[in-house]
Amino acid sequence: MKLFEYEGKQLMSKYGISIPKGYLSKELPKDIQYPLIAKVQVLSGGRGKQGGIVKINNQSEYETTINKLRLMEFQGESVTEIYLEAQVNYESEIYVSLSIDRNRKVPVLLISRFGGIDIEGVNPEDIILIPINPLIGLQPYMLKQASLFIGLDHSKMSNLLINIWNIFREREASLVEINPLFLTATGDFIAGDAKIVLDSVDNVQDVQLLERKVNDFEGKCLELNTVGVLLEGNTAVITSGAGLGMATFDLLSESGHEILALVDLGGHVIHDEVGARFLLSEIKKLKPERYFFNFYFQVASCNVLATAIAEELGDLSAEVIIRMNGNDYESAYQKLERFSNIQVTKSLTDAKNLLNMKVG
Repeated sequence: MKLFEYEGKQLMSKYGISIPKGYLSKELPKDIQYPLIAKVQVLSGGRGKQGGIVKINNQSEYETTINKLRLMEFQGESVTEIYLEAQVNYESEIYVSLSIDRNRKVPVLLISRFGGIDIEGVNPEDIILIPINPLIGLQPYMLKQASLFIGLDHSKMSNLLINIWNIFREREASLVEINPLFLTATGDFIAGDAKIVLDSVDNVQDVQLLERKVNDFEGKCLELNTVGVLLEGNTAVITSGAGLGMATFDLLSESGHEILALVDLGGHVIHDEVGARFLLSEIKKLKPERYFFNFYFQVASCNVLATAIAEELGDLSAEVIIRMNGNDYESAYQKLERFSNIQVTKSLTDAKNLLNMKVG
């Protein structure tokens, strides 16, 4: 379960992590002091770069700004609420996260000397990664290592990291991330954002939760009797079964690919060219950099999906890698081979290698 920033900050505050004073728009006091930072509450990433975080300088700007933010969409997700915070005066921003490393099979503490919306561009030498044995937990030497690397007060840094670890451990989280983490002139930390993913809603019964809306994209998939999951990467993955979908997801993730959407084609779509075209048109709206199909049809015809792919994705600037096999493969292949942006193979290994070549 992903938490909205508002929910994540409630949880962080319970564990002694400082957060800016903030209110949901529906609870904003009439005597509030400006400026305020207005933040759309969505579960998808990248809202800062897409205009979802705005400074409001005075009351006259408030209504116009809030109304504009409410109408925005982020990767097909409409805005659930607007969260307003007091502006923080800070000297620098850093990045801190605790997550599960699927390759190492342990939690890892990741800290960057720089934070903010351009975190992806930080040089590797400015990042430290500390694996944590889950049986013994966060150790004093790790806290010392982190403090020395960042060059900040050991006591304050240790308290912060212990609090983050306690959230991660006690709430059964797979991710606890603060970006940016503000450092003030007095050497104190304030969480500028909160991204938390938990195993279950049961682990946040003491937090005021916002109403969950069905993501527009995921809702469209449900209407077609398919299952679609919207993530935060750049590759759309479309498969012909739940087990095949998870296996494909794991295969690509372990190769370093970031998945934007994972879609499991249901029987209604794969037997119906109209439904398949509609689904692909919805995936196109997400603007993935590349598409990866993995399907094997013994009853349904490869032709149906191949026709939809040709109509919707042929001659796009985005690359389309297709691993397919099964009923009517040869005629489906002939429909797709004329497009320069589409490559088709029967081999999953070859398809993955083609994708690696395109990304590399």
